[in-house]
Amino acid sequence: MKINIKISGYSYRLRPVTIDDAQTIIDIRLQDIERNRYIHKISSDLLEQTKWIKEYMERDNDYYFIIENIFTEKTEGLISIYDINNDKAEWGRWVLKKGSMASVESVYLILKVAFEKLGLKEAYSRTIEKNTSVVAFHDSIGQKHRRILKNYVQLSGENCNAVEHFINKEYFFDTVDSLLQMKSLQVFKRNMEAQIGEKLIFHHIGVATVEIKKELPVFYMIGYKLCSEIFIDEIQGIKGCFLEMKNGPRIELLENLPESDTLSRFQENNQKMYHIAYYVKNLDQTIYALQKCRAKVLSSSKVSNYFKKRICFLILTNKLMIELIEE
Repeated sequence: MKINIKISGYSYRLRPVTIDDAQTIIDIRLQDIERNRYIHKISSDLLEQTKWIKEYMERDNDYYFIIENIFTEKTEGLISIYDINNDKAEWGRWVLKKGSMASVESVYLILKVAFEKLGLKEAYSRTIEKNTSVVAFHDSIGQKHRRILKNYVQLSGENCNAVEHFINKEYFFDTVDSLLQMKSLQVFKRNMEAQIGEKLIFHHIGVATVEIKKELPVFYMIGYKLCSEIFIDEIQGIKGCFLEMKNGPRIELLENLPESDTLSRFQENNQKMYHIAYYVKNLDQTIYALQKCRAKVLSSSKVSNYFKKRICFLILTNKLMIELIEE
């Protein structure tokens, strides 16, 4: 029985193809006439594609995925790993919609499926030699060039050579994993900016204290100066003040109000770091985008007594708390 494999990255995820994806597969495969010079032609007949998917589902050594954008939840491409034999498999059937930025991360994810989910020792790909841009892409992401397969396939009546690239498990984890992770993060930043309109703008680091007045001399000693009055926020159950220094991050010192336990967990664990705060132009859209990245909202947005603007606290997947402040 086929394993129901799902895997998520920074901007994209892979999920198994289903019968309901038949029309989507047709649309993506037939979208670009120029690109179709280098892939096998398929029919636009929905019943034929549905039949192919049903037959695929009976094969144990074949895994076909939809590439989805985590932010928009829209399909941006297709990718597969198949012909599994002797701990090796080919990955391919790789097609992306025009304009998609999923190329690097979709390959990163399919390789993680190969080595982490399926326990393979090698994954290889075969690209039509004349498809020079894709051959160059494979070279750029660290895959090794193994050989040229002469007259590998016939497309539109023409015999075509194929370039075979490969990567083994050890080399992936030693070298390629970090490279593809870095490239995927660069794409994530572009996707994130597309969602929220701009980068997050740093404002301050929140520091949990037992008593602000006892902390101030220590921060004065290392060069900080008070830059605000001490304020009270009864909604959050804290009082605080802001400190600044040249060439240093702005600091917000915080302590509990009487009867409040907002900071108690941090105080009990002798944990000073409370949160990092950022200005954002569109608070609601930024919250939505971060939730798509599995961040959890701690409470609904509320108007800050100090900023007179809405704020919201979230926990990221690494347990770091951030505060968003509406500009």
